[in-house]
Amino acid sequence: MLKYVFLLFAYWLCFALSSYSRVPYRDMVWVGKPWVVPAAIFRTIGVYVIAILLVVLEFFFGAAFYYFFGLPAFAWTILVFVVIWLFSMLQLAVFRVSHTYVLRQDGLEIRNGIVRLHSFVVTPSGFGDLLVYQSVGGRIFGYGEITVNSQGERQTKLVLVRSPFTVADTIRDIMGKPIVRLDSHT
Repeated sequence: MLKYVFLLFAYWLCFALSSYSRVPYRDMVWVGKPWVVPAAIFRTIGVYVIAILLVVLEFFFGAAFYYFFGLPAFAWTILVFVVIWLFSMLQLAVFRVSHTYVLRQDGLEIRNGIVRLHSFVVTPSGFGDLLVYQSVGGRIFGYGEITVNSQGERQTKLVLVRSPFTVADTIRDIMGKPIVRLDSHT
């Protein structure tokens, strides 16, 4: 039974981590969602390392076979770390589902939220500059953070963006174009 619950959760997680997006396709240039795969890998490795270390310590000190509610202590340790890992993956999946970045010809829209949607739009006339930040892990796995500074001293962050320098170049190309208004004098 636990195997089927885990498979169902894995299927849902793969769907949530996919690049499926429900954003209308009106003159879109780029649509992005946070790329959480590297964070999922780091968290999985961290949980496994700590769980294995604690189980080895339990066996070393002879506490692994103390029974609590019919299960040995090492089984409870493994169960606790499986639950921690599941909650960690669920948090990443919710983060991915709740954030969407849409670049259109008329501006950059950042959407946050699932139940209550918060949408912020930076227009080319309000665009100031942008910063790209990549950590060491970001350079290895190809993700980073883009901070868009708009006029009025507002900073908007696009977190866990895949290929951030390519995306930043695309944003600069669209948002850096001057807006020209032509009036006819008749």
